[in-house]
Amino acid sequence: MDDLFIINESGQLLYSWHSENISKTSDDDLISGFLSALDSFVSVERGEDIKALKLKETNIIFEKWSTYVQKLTFVVTSKNEELIEFLHSIVHDIMESFTKMFKEPLNKEFDGEVTKFTSFNKELEEILFAHGLNTLMSSIRQIDKGGIFKSVIFLEPKAGHVFYIHAKQFVNKGKLSFLIPLIVNSAQFLYQNNLNENVNWILLTTVRNENILVEIRKKILIVKQYQLSENIENEFLDLEFFKTKDKYVKKPKKIAEIFEKLIWDPKIKQIYLVDLLGKIIYAKLFDEEYDCTDYIPETISVLTSSKKLSEEIYNRVLFNSSIGGEKITTICINFNNIVLVMIGKVEDLNIFQKIQDICFNIFLQVK
Repeated sequence: MDDLFIINESGQLLYSWHSENISKTSDDDLISGFLSALDSFVSVERGEDIKALKLKETNIIFEKWSTYVQKLTFVVTSKNEELIEFLHSIVHDIMESFTKMFKEPLNKEFDGEVTKFTSFNKELEEILFAHGLNTLMSSIRQIDKGGIFKSVIFLEPKAGHVFYIHAKQFVNKGKLSFLIPLIVNSAQFLYQNNLNENVNWILLTTVRNENILVEIRKKILIVKQYQLSENIENEFLDLEFFKTKDKYVKKPKKIAEIFEKLIWDPKIKQIYLVDLLGKIIYAKLFDEEYDCTDYIPETISVLTSSKKLSEEIYNRVLFNSSIGGEKITTICINFNNIVLVMIGKVEDLNIFQKIQDICFNIFLQVK
């Protein structure tokens, strides 16, 4: 979204906003006057409402609000035609929020005072964040530069409808739109019911270091795909853990002995070795304040969803998956029919490279 104009029926500009990515060179009152005149012309001459206008580079969206005494027109511009459907959804949220916030003055004749509407700035900022627009342009630029960042996908949280894709590699949007909401719902259920907090992000990594990062916003799921250079597939799958095809863990005490000897990163507050039925084989608590023993068995459901996504999207074995909440980060390393679950504070474990380093260090110690 490049610009936003909110204009009343008399053509008075009540509020305007411009993206940081756009250099403002024109007078807002002049532009709003032109848009209002154009809208009136179409309404009088054609008896219709103008819904959209396509210029050489710019797309203009018009939406009307006629519930109050002051009839409003909300106008949004964008140079990215692929965003039009997504922007319609955002405009509706802006309309509802603006009219609710200023219901009293909008239900009276216009008094000529517009400064009161500037307080909408903070509300608009929250709406744009909820829809992920604050990160979209920077993501597009990073992807276009080349490198490890390969794609960004904007998904509707419940149904998984794809609003927007920008990619430098193939994106299986059908499977992503189905699997991502499932794993997000599973993680949200896990955290809300056991830790009483919301999930902010999910990170999945395959044995070939393909990464999916899901940022969970109020109105959108932002799915980012990365490809890192480190490839541990052959070495990882050659571990003894992957040589058994049994679903159940044999000799759990012997396996526990392997993990008892490991050196743990100080950011890890607890570790748990769990089988696929949720039975804890081994546990070590470095900080009693973060005792998540009762919560651990249910992490298996999220790991199972993560393994399925890794196989369906990349045709790869999952290396690790992580969930970041409001206070707690949960890291799970897949060892075939057992799972290593590590618990830490979000403030310590919200840098994704740090999470990868911790997981890679564990792998080096057990191989």
